[in-house]
Amino acid sequence: MGSQEKPTILFIHGAWHIPLHYRSLIDGLRKRGYTVLAPSLVTTGYDDSIDGKTHLDATSQVRELLVPYLDQDRKVVIAAHSYGGMVATQTAFGLTLKERAAQGLRGGVIGLVYIAALVAPEHGRPPSGTRIPFPEGWTDENKRPMPEGTARALLFDDVDESRVDEALRMLVWQSEVSSDPDPLNAVSEVQAVKKYVVCTKDKIVAPEKQYQRAAAAGAEVAELDCGHSPFLLEKETGMLMDIIEGVACT
Repeated sequence: MGSQEKPTILFIHGAWHIPLHYRSLIDGLRKRGYTVLAPSLVTTGYDDSIDGKTHLDATSQVRELLVPYLDQDRKVVIAAHSYGGMVATQTAFGLTLKERAAQGLRGGVIGLVYIAALVAPEHGRPPSGTRIPFPEGWTDENKRPMPEGTARALLFDDVDESRVDEALRMLVWQSEVSSDPDPLNAVSEVQAVKKYVVCTKDKIVAPEKQYQRAAAAGAEVAELDCGHSPFLLEKETGMLMDIIEGVACT
């Protein structure tokens, strides 16, 4: 990688989402001169191919995409939203710049930005003995949809209605076992700069839990005064770009 070349950004989306939900953020980073990778995770989709897929399958998928870039001596910042945080942590482990240099390898992950993110699989599971019900009439127990009313109330509550309609149309299904099995590595073990973006008005990932996860990760905290989807808000999208760029310039 040339001395003036900017790091690559790897963006990992959340559950039920697709990369297109994050179009404003991804396009904005590209306009700032960054190469952005944004794969669609194998745990998320519209057909039976997602059945039985776990965060380990998604991690293998993302690492397969990432390693060739690292082998080209690229420095990479991983940014992840919500469920994507679990995949980001497992993806980065063993592939940081420090760890690869110790193996005589070029390139590596230099930082992670967690956006209202889960940092371990247990965070995505209901409490022991509790089962989150499927919407009425839903019979396929291999994958779970996101009901429109739930999405409006928990994901997009502070988003302009014109953008909510589009975001709802793009939501897909999520593998029912996305959060299984237990993690292979703890987030605190990842040897890279970590930033955690707390969304202080989040209604699906409680802000107090976000602060706890940031502490568990050993991450510096940034706060956005919004709900779970800052990438659908103009001002907050700009702030996210600044945060990610700040890690990239570390």
